[in-house]
Amino acid sequence: MTIRLPLVFAILLLVSPIAIAGELKLSGEFSQGGLIVGWATPGASITLDGNRISQARSGEFLLGFARRADRMSQLNVIFADGSTAQRKLTIKQRKYDIQRIDGLPKRKVTPSAEDLARIKNERTLIDRARKTKVAEPLFAAGFGRPVNGRISGVYGSQRILNGQKRRPHYGQDIAAAQGTKIKAASAGVVIFAHPGMFFNGKTVIINHGLGLLSTYIHMNTVEVKAGEHVAKGQTIGEVGQTGRATGPHLHWGLTLNKTPLDPALIIN
Repeated sequence: MTIRLPLVFAILLLVSPIAIAGELKLSGEFSQGGLIVGWATPGASITLDGNRISQARSGEFLLGFARRADRMSQLNVIFADGSTAQRKLTIKQRKYDIQRIDGLPKRKVTPSAEDLARIKNERTLIDRARKTKVAEPLFAAGFGRPVNGRISGVYGSQRILNGQKRRPHYGQDIAAAQGTKIKAASAGVVIFAHPGMFFNGKTVIINHGLGLLSTYIHMNTVEVKAGEHVAKGQTIGEVGQTGRATGPHLHWGLTLNKTPLDPALIIN
Protein backbone atom coordinates (compact mmCIF):
# COMPACT_ATOMS: atom_id res chain seq x y z
CA MET A 1 0.00 0.00 0.00
CA THR A 2 1.47 3.39 -1.00
CA ILE A 3 0.93 6.37 1.31
CA ARG A 4 0.88 9.69 -0.46
CA LEU A 5 1.75 12.76 1.61
CA PRO A 6 0.30 16.17 0.80
CA LEU A 7 2.76 18.11 -1.33
CA VAL A 8 3.27 20.92 1.22
CA PHE A 9 3.95 18.45 4.06
CA ALA A 10 6.40 16.52 1.91
CA ILE A 11 8.36 19.73 1.15
CA LEU A 12 8.51 20.61 4.86
CA LEU A 13 10.01 17.20 5.62
CA LEU A 14 12.71 17.80 3.04
CA VAL A 15 13.76 21.24 4.28
CA SER A 16 13.32 20.90 8.06
CA PRO A 17 16.76 20.70 9.77
CA ILE A 18 17.73 17.76 11.93
CA ALA A 19 18.40 18.83 15.52
CA ILE A 20 22.13 18.63 16.31
CA ALA A 21 23.55 19.11 19.80
CA GLY A 22 25.76 22.18 20.23
CA GLU A 23 29.56 22.01 20.05
CA LEU A 24 32.10 23.38 22.53
CA LYS A 25 35.86 23.87 22.04
CA LEU A 26 38.43 25.29 24.47
CA SER A 27 42.13 26.08 24.01
CA GLY A 28 44.74 27.91 26.07
CA GLU A 29 46.44 27.83 29.47
CA PHE A 30 44.23 26.61 32.31
CA SER A 31 46.36 28.49 34.80
CA GLN A 32 46.25 31.47 37.12
CA GLY A 33 46.81 34.39 34.76
CA GLY A 34 45.76 32.25 31.81
CA LEU A 35 43.53 33.07 28.85
CA ILE A 36 41.21 30.51 27.26
CA VAL A 37 39.85 31.02 23.77
CA GLY A 38 36.59 29.14 23.39
CA TRP A 39 34.16 28.43 20.60
CA ALA A 40 30.57 27.28 20.97
CA THR A 41 27.78 26.91 18.46
CA PRO A 42 26.58 30.51 17.91
CA GLY A 43 23.64 31.70 19.97
CA ALA A 44 24.69 29.93 23.17
CA SER A 45 24.27 31.20 26.73
CA ILE A 46 27.61 30.85 28.53
CA THR A 47 28.49 31.30 32.21
CA LEU A 48 31.69 30.81 34.19
CA ASP A 49 31.13 30.36 37.92
CA GLY A 50 27.72 31.96 37.45
CA ASN A 51 29.03 35.01 35.57
CA ARG A 52 27.73 35.65 32.05
CA ILE A 53 30.33 35.39 29.27
CA SER A 54 29.98 37.35 26.02
CA GLN A 55 30.00 35.41 22.76
CA ALA A 56 30.79 36.72 19.28
CA ARG A 57 28.25 36.10 16.52
CA SER A 58 30.71 33.67 14.96
CA GLY A 59 30.86 31.64 18.19
CA GLU A 60 34.10 32.73 19.88
CA PHE A 61 34.27 33.61 23.58
CA LEU A 62 37.02 34.24 26.14
CA LEU A 63 37.72 33.07 29.68
CA GLY A 64 40.36 34.65 31.93
CA PHE A 65 41.73 33.50 35.30
CA ALA A 66 43.06 35.99 37.83
CA ARG A 67 46.44 35.92 39.59
CA ARG A 68 44.85 34.19 42.58
CA ALA A 69 42.06 32.28 40.82
CA ASP A 70 40.60 29.28 42.65
CA ARG A 71 41.78 25.79 41.71
CA MET A 72 38.39 24.77 40.28
CA SER A 73 36.03 26.66 37.99
CA GLN A 74 32.67 25.68 36.48
CA LEU A 75 31.76 26.42 32.85
CA ASN A 76 28.12 25.99 31.78
CA VAL A 77 26.78 26.35 28.25
CA ILE A 78 23.15 26.26 27.10
CA PHE A 79 22.86 26.00 23.34
CA ALA A 80 20.09 27.52 21.25
CA ASP A 81 18.60 24.06 20.62
CA GLY A 82 18.27 23.44 24.37
CA SER A 83 21.18 21.04 24.70
CA THR A 84 23.79 21.77 27.37
CA ALA A 85 27.47 21.27 28.13
CA GLN A 86 29.27 21.50 31.45
CA ARG A 87 33.01 21.52 32.09
CA LYS A 88 34.80 21.45 35.45
CA LEU A 89 38.02 23.34 34.82
CA THR A 90 41.14 22.66 36.90
CA ILE A 91 43.22 25.83 37.19
CA LYS A 92 46.96 25.47 37.74
CA GLN A 93 48.13 27.31 40.85
CA ARG A 94 51.32 29.38 40.60
CA LYS A 95 54.04 30.74 42.88
CA TYR A 96 55.15 34.29 42.21
CA ASP A 97 58.53 35.99 42.56
CA ILE A 98 59.37 39.03 44.65
CA GLN A 99 61.02 41.79 42.63
CA ARG A 100 62.91 44.62 44.30
CA ILE A 101 63.52 47.84 42.38
CA ASP A 102 65.58 50.61 43.94
CA GLY A 103 66.74 54.00 42.73
CA LEU A 104 63.33 55.29 41.65
CA PRO A 105 62.59 59.00 42.14
CA LYS A 106 60.76 59.49 45.46
CA ARG A 107 57.76 61.09 43.69
CA LYS A 108 57.30 57.93 41.57
CA VAL A 109 56.86 55.81 44.71
CA THR A 110 55.19 58.28 47.08
CA PRO A 111 53.40 60.86 44.90
CA SER A 112 52.55 64.35 46.17
CA ALA A 113 48.96 65.55 46.55
CA GLU A 114 49.24 67.28 43.19
CA ASP A 115 50.61 64.10 41.62
CA LEU A 116 47.77 62.04 43.13
CA ALA A 117 45.20 64.37 41.55
CA ARG A 118 46.88 63.88 38.18
CA ILE A 119 47.01 60.09 38.66
CA LYS A 120 43.31 60.03 39.53
CA ASN A 121 42.44 61.98 36.38
CA GLU A 122 44.56 59.67 34.22
CA ARG A 123 42.86 56.61 35.70
CA THR A 124 39.49 58.14 34.82
CA LEU A 125 40.64 58.54 31.21
CA ILE A 126 41.70 54.90 31.05
CA ASP A 127 38.47 53.67 32.68
CA ARG A 128 36.48 55.62 30.11
CA ALA A 129 38.51 54.15 27.23
CA ARG A 130 38.07 50.61 28.57
CA LYS A 131 34.31 50.95 28.12
CA THR A 132 34.77 51.01 24.34
CA LYS A 133 33.11 47.90 22.91
CA VAL A 134 34.61 45.80 20.11
CA ALA A 135 32.33 42.84 19.33
CA GLU A 136 34.44 41.25 16.58
CA PRO A 137 36.92 38.55 17.68
CA LEU A 138 39.95 40.32 16.21
CA PHE A 139 42.16 38.27 18.55
CA ALA A 140 41.59 35.36 16.16
CA ALA A 141 44.66 36.69 14.29
CA GLY A 142 46.74 35.16 17.11
CA PHE A 143 49.35 36.82 19.31
CA GLY A 144 53.02 37.56 18.81
CA ARG A 145 55.61 39.24 21.01
CA PRO A 146 55.45 43.04 20.54
CA VAL A 147 59.22 43.46 20.84
CA ASN A 148 62.21 41.15 21.21
CA GLY A 149 64.51 41.58 24.17
CA ARG A 150 65.49 40.42 27.63
CA ILE A 151 62.60 39.66 29.98
CA SER A 152 63.23 41.97 32.94
CA GLY A 153 59.92 41.63 34.75
CA VAL A 154 57.26 38.92 34.90
CA TYR A 155 53.54 38.75 35.61
CA GLY A 156 52.37 38.35 39.18
CA SER A 157 55.59 39.21 41.00
CA GLN A 158 55.28 41.20 44.21
CA ARG A 159 56.91 44.60 43.72
CA ILE A 160 59.11 46.20 46.39
CA LEU A 161 59.86 49.75 45.20
CA ASN A 162 62.55 51.71 47.07
CA GLY A 163 61.95 49.31 49.93
CA GLN A 164 58.17 49.83 49.98
CA LYS A 165 55.69 47.07 49.18
CA ARG A 166 53.46 47.92 46.22
CA ARG A 167 50.84 46.13 44.08
CA PRO A 168 51.89 43.03 42.09
CA HIS A 169 53.34 43.47 38.62
CA TYR A 170 50.57 42.84 36.12
CA GLY A 171 52.43 42.39 32.86
CA GLN A 172 55.71 41.44 31.22
CA ASP A 173 58.68 43.80 30.99
CA ILE A 174 60.88 43.45 27.91
CA ALA A 175 64.19 45.35 27.98
CA ALA A 176 65.30 46.66 24.59
CA ALA A 177 67.25 49.59 23.20
CA GLN A 178 65.47 52.92 23.15
CA GLY A 179 63.87 53.45 19.75
CA THR A 180 63.26 49.76 19.08
CA LYS A 181 60.00 49.39 17.16
CA ILE A 182 56.99 48.08 19.11
CA LYS A 183 54.45 45.99 17.23
CA ALA A 184 50.78 45.34 17.95
CA ALA A 185 50.59 41.90 19.58
CA SER A 186 47.43 41.10 17.58
CA ALA A 187 44.82 42.76 15.41
CA GLY A 188 42.57 45.24 17.16
CA VAL A 189 41.29 48.77 17.61
CA VAL A 190 43.35 51.42 19.42
CA ILE A 191 41.11 52.73 22.22
CA PHE A 192 43.69 54.84 24.07
CA ALA A 193 46.84 56.72 23.11
CA HIS A 194 48.42 59.12 25.61
CA PRO A 195 51.46 61.39 25.20
CA GLY A 196 52.69 61.00 28.79
CA MET A 197 51.13 59.66 31.99
CA PHE A 198 52.58 60.00 35.50
CA PHE A 199 53.35 56.31 36.05
CA ASN A 200 52.92 54.85 32.56
CA GLY A 201 54.54 57.51 30.41
CA LYS A 202 53.56 57.32 26.75
CA THR A 203 50.83 54.68 26.54
CA VAL A 204 48.77 52.72 24.01
CA ILE A 205 45.84 50.37 24.69
CA ILE A 206 44.42 48.08 22.00
CA ASN A 207 41.05 46.29 22.20
CA HIS A 208 41.22 42.90 20.47
CA GLY A 209 37.52 42.17 20.89
CA LEU A 210 35.18 40.88 23.62
CA GLY A 211 36.95 42.93 26.29
CA LEU A 212 40.49 41.60 25.66
CA LEU A 213 42.92 44.53 25.90
CA SER A 214 46.69 44.78 25.48
CA THR A 215 48.58 47.70 27.03
CA TYR A 216 51.97 49.14 26.04
CA ILE A 217 53.64 51.65 28.37
CA HIS A 218 56.89 53.60 28.94
CA MET A 219 57.05 54.20 25.18
CA ASN A 220 59.43 56.70 23.58
CA THR A 221 57.02 57.54 20.76
CA VAL A 222 53.39 56.73 19.98
CA GLU A 223 52.63 56.21 16.29
CA VAL A 224 48.91 55.40 16.39
CA LYS A 225 45.80 57.23 17.56
CA ALA A 226 42.54 56.27 19.26
CA GLY A 227 40.01 54.79 16.85
CA GLU A 228 42.65 53.39 14.50
CA HIS A 229 42.40 49.75 13.41
CA VAL A 230 45.74 47.94 13.56
CA ALA A 231 46.92 44.64 12.14
CA LYS A 232 48.94 42.06 14.05
CA GLY A 233 52.59 43.09 13.82
CA GLN A 234 51.90 46.70 12.82
CA THR A 235 54.27 49.25 14.36
CA ILE A 236 52.56 51.30 17.07
CA GLY A 237 55.56 53.15 18.54
CA GLU A 238 59.05 52.81 20.00
CA VAL A 239 60.59 51.49 23.21
CA GLY A 240 61.41 54.19 25.76
CA GLN A 241 61.68 54.87 29.49
CA THR A 242 58.94 57.43 30.07
CA GLY A 243 56.92 57.46 33.30
CA ARG A 244 58.16 55.31 36.21
CA ALA A 245 61.04 53.42 34.65
CA THR A 246 64.73 52.88 35.44
CA GLY A 247 65.76 52.05 31.88
CA PRO A 248 64.39 51.57 28.36
CA HIS A 249 61.90 48.74 28.19
CA LEU A 250 58.34 47.90 27.20
CA HIS A 251 55.78 46.99 29.82
CA TRP A 252 53.28 44.78 28.01
CA GLY A 253 50.03 44.11 29.84
CA LEU A 254 46.94 42.03 29.06
CA THR A 255 43.49 42.25 30.63
CA LEU A 256 40.17 40.56 29.99
CA ASN A 257 37.57 43.07 31.12
CA LYS A 258 39.09 44.06 34.50
CA THR A 259 41.12 40.89 35.10
CA PRO A 260 44.89 41.21 34.53
CA LEU A 261 46.31 38.18 32.70
CA ASP A 262 49.81 36.93 31.88
CA PRO A 263 50.78 37.95 28.32
CA ALA A 264 53.60 35.40 28.33
CA LEU A 265 50.99 32.62 28.16
CA ILE A 266 49.35 33.74 24.90
CA ILE A 267 52.27 33.79 22.45
CA ASN A 268 51.48 31.63 19.40
